[in-house]
Order: sequence, then structure tokens, then C-alpha cells
Amino acid sequence: MSTTTIDKPSKNKLEAVRRFLGNNVILLVLIGIVALCAGFIPTFRTLTNAINILRQVSALTIIALGQYFVVLSGGIDLSAGSTVSFVGVLVAGLMYFQGWPLLAALIFGLVMGSLIGLVNGVLIVYGEIQPFITTLATMIAIKGVAFLYSGGKPISGMPGGFEFFGRGHIWGIPFPVVLMVLTALVCYVFSEHSVTGRNIFSVGGNESAARLCGIRTKKVKLLVYVISSFLTTVGAIVIASRIMSGQPTVGDYMLFDILTAVILGGTSLSGGVGRVGGVVIGALILGVVANSMVLLRINPYWQWIIRGIILALAVFIDAKTKRRAV
Repeated sequence: MSTTTIDKPSKNKLEAVRRFLGNNVILLVLIGIVALCAGFIPTFRTLTNAINILRQVSALTIIALGQYFVVLSGGIDLSAGSTVSFVGVLVAGLMYFQGWPLLAALIFGLVMGSLIGLVNGVLIVYGEIQPFITTLATMIAIKGVAFLYSGGKPISGMPGGFEFFGRGHIWGIPFPVVLMVLTALVCYVFSEHSVTGRNIFSVGGNESAARLCGIRTKKVKLLVYVISSFLTTVGAIVIASRIMSGQPTVGDYMLFDILTAVILGGTSLSGGVGRVGGVVIGALILGVVANSMVLLRINPYWQWIIRGIILALAVFIDAKTKRRAV
């Protein structure tokens, strides 16, 4: 009798520990990587480097949060990288070639970027074309438009005020970092504490069941693609501002990091499972790894191999988690 009363609390505590580790494994991985890098790379453990990492991952995090909602709904947006390139050259070109005021160029860029998501959503929802095929087609088309508009060359010569979005500071904190934190908070409140946010989880978990429950699944799926393109546009403006130019190739390889951050953060590729905090941590892991590889002067080709391995591991973990859930 006494053994039972002692064992039961012990089992409950063990189960609680397992649950905690399972829910926070990605955070523990980040802490472990940071501790490892800080222990072996002296230049890594400086405040300047920490701020640099946050600044570097800010745009990626914002864009990945947009992708998060698409993947959460059971879709995918392959056009994100091309959208980054297109918006960058569009905003830069409007100010440099057409002489548009800064605010007008930014607003027009946000509208055009969001329109890409609307087109994706309409083709997927009402055209009933697979998300992979739809966004692959728009990815290629948008890339072509970016090259046509820019002539295949970077566009520079923007007004000085544009620099603030990528290099400015608020109370000593880099503006991109402030924007990243605000975006993450808004996305968290939206996904966890709004009806529409909960509907996205439902659609991703079981679209047929969500439809039977009265959820307007088509509107939800259309919305997530607009959100994705809008946040991608915001990230694109931050990137263009940081490098002070619109480059038609700047987003060529971003898609890998975007998807890796989302999947690494625990978002299931089949939809219905994910957390905003996980996406932020996933992006931070990529930033820490990339930063440490640069500090260690690892060959860029090896860096690509390592990033590919990280993506493969993220997909593997997603598949294993899915099997365990079944």
C-alpha cells in the first residue's frame, strides 16, 4: 500500500518532466548550441555579436512567421524567396527610377507583395490547384518579373530615410529586432487567442471536419497566403534597407532557411500543429549556427552542407513525431 502511494507521485513527476522536455525540446537545443558556441568561440560571447545575431535573423523570423500560418493550414508557399527579391527591387526602383516618396513606395510595395499571396490563394482555393504547383509557378514568374524590372542588376541610390528600417535603432535596440518581437507577439495573440487563429489550426488538422463544423475553410486558406506574402514583404523591406539596395537575387536561397525555421520550430508539414514561439526559436538556431560557422571561418560550401543536414533533420523529426502521434 505504501509502495503504491510513493510510486504514484513519482510516476506523475516523471511524466511531467517528460512532458516538459517534449514541449520544450527545441528551446533546450537552442540553449545547448549557444552554450557550446560560447564555450569554444570567445568572440561569440560578446553583446555586440548577440545583437548582430538578432539583427541577422529578424527578417528571416518575420518571413518564417508568415510561412508558419500557411504550413499550419496544411499548405506551403514556395514563392516567398522570389517575393523577397521582387519587393526589394520594386521599392528600390520606385524611389530611384520613378522618384516616388519613401512612404508611397513602401505602401505600394506592401500592397503588391500582399497581392502575390492573394493570387496564390485564389488559384489554390478556387482554382483547386495544389499549393506546391501553384506557388512553384508564381515563384518562377515573380523571379522573372524581378529580373525584368531591375535589368538583372542591383538598384541602389535610395533616400537616407530608407536606411532606418534595416539599420536604425529605437532606444538603442536595432529597429529590425523591435519589429521582429512585435510581429511575433501579434502572431502569437492572433494564432492562440482569436477565432480565426484557432480556425487555422482546425483547417490544418482536418479540413473536412472543420468544414462540417461551419468554418469557412476557403476564406481561412485564402487568408493564410495573404498573411504569408504580407509578412514576406515586410521582411523584404527590412533586407533591402539593411543592404541599401534592391537585388533580384537576394531571395534565391532564402526559402530553405524559411522552411527550416518553421519545421525546426515544431510545425508539422501536414498541418494543424505548431507554435509561434517554436518558429522564433527555429530561426534563432539557424542564426546562431550561421554566425558560429562564420566566426570559425568554415568554408561556405561546407556551410551549405550543414544547413542542408539541419533541414533534413528537421523533416525527419517532423515525420517521426507524426508517426508517434498516429
